[in-house]
Amino acid sequence: MTKTDSISSKELETLNNTPQARSEKDLGNLSAPNPDIEEGTIVEEDPTLDVEKQEPPSEITFPDGGAQAWFIVLGAAIAMFCSFGYVNAFGVYESYYLTVILKNKTADDIAWIGSIQIAFIFGSGLFAGSIFDRYGARIIIIPSSILLVTSIMLTSICKEYYQFLLCQGILGGLSQGALYTPAIGVIGQYFNKKRAAAMGLVVAGSSLGGVILPIMLANLLERTSFGWTVRSIGFLFAGLLSIPCFTMVERLPHRKGTFFLPEAFKNLTYSLFVAAFFFILWGLFTPFFFIPTYALNLGMSHSMSIYLVSILNGLSFPGRVLPGILADKLGRMNLMIITPIITSLLIWCWLAIDSATGLIVLTAFFGFWSGSVISLFPAVMAQIVPNPREMGTYIGMAMGISGVAGLTGSPIAGALLTHYGYTAAISFSGSCMAVGTTLLVVARLYHDRRILVVV
Repeated sequence: MTKTDSISSKELETLNNTPQARSEKDLGNLSAPNPDIEEGTIVEEDPTLDVEKQEPPSEITFPDGGAQAWFIVLGAAIAMFCSFGYVNAFGVYESYYLTVILKNKTADDIAWIGSIQIAFIFGSGLFAGSIFDRYGARIIIIPSSILLVTSIMLTSICKEYYQFLLCQGILGGLSQGALYTPAIGVIGQYFNKKRAAAMGLVVAGSSLGGVILPIMLANLLERTSFGWTVRSIGFLFAGLLSIPCFTMVERLPHRKGTFFLPEAFKNLTYSLFVAAFFFILWGLFTPFFFIPTYALNLGMSHSMSIYLVSILNGLSFPGRVLPGILADKLGRMNLMIITPIITSLLIWCWLAIDSATGLIVLTAFFGFWSGSVISLFPAVMAQIVPNPREMGTYIGMAMGISGVAGLTGSPIAGALLTHYGYTAAISFSGSCMAVGTTLLVVARLYHDRRILVVV
């Protein structure tokens, strides 16, 4: 084993101080001779010491590369393509539902479909993360892949509003979330020094989906029916999802013990980070949902408004890869503060946009920096988690709480848009981002008060 393959002494000390490791050390001390007890004395065993034994994570190595590790990245990126990449294309559905299928519904009514989908993506992570830690990746990847394809096929035959809510919103969101959490958790078991870069590549899969899927949807909707357009997405996903079903496999032993880890919230850095991500998600998806309709108000054609979604997601691809590479060198927490600051400023700049050219430029910049926010979240989370075998549970609990923000953020913006106009909706989005960024700064300073250090 080379020095670069193993974790640092500081990380090793952290792992040896996890609750599991400390309990095992205490058990080991019980077997040592006690000088206060005479030899031959029978000592009754304390029944309260029936603690579940688990191998202490005395030394954990990370390949940080190699064929298997990069195949894991490929499979996880495809899972992202089919989960977050698909929901990133909801702006196309929003516009189409509003003008064709569900013309009797308002913008905030239709936004509930996408918001419920986002909420269940994050909410299902609450259970998917613990299942991944305890039983492995494939036991959840395979059934969730089947359910996602099923939800898309059912969406293709929907006619009523409640049907879209059930098939696309709830079933789609549950299956997408069950794909997302293991895809993030498994990367943390294979990468350490290159973790942010690897996770950036994985999350970039959702950007690629956000580029390809809106264009695919827009072109097919012009050439064929809604049903066959959506079914084409289903057939595509059926082929793609077979790859993560075969390639994604966990590397570390499964975690034992309780299903959830509520003691994680005793870590103030983790709690602050979860609260910050809640507020950031509350405001982040407003541009994804409403930039196409804003473009229509500026006089853009329907097809051009759809291409804005692809521009946004296309620029988020380098936004998810490049900051991940820089974060491994400059500090993941440091960069995690910079990216939402710029994203928040861009949302406020949206208030001044009154031309198609300006909106295209804003969309491009927002795509890049919002992509950075999404990609750095799991990298920073992995840095906070004391034991890599608990990563899925930590991420899942954070996602479960953030699911409330995903559920309510866009409908609130949609309601503000319907009753007060775009200024109110944009102001809500920018304010949420500002609050989340402030909490990130507090979490960073609590973790390490030194400003000019790599954290």
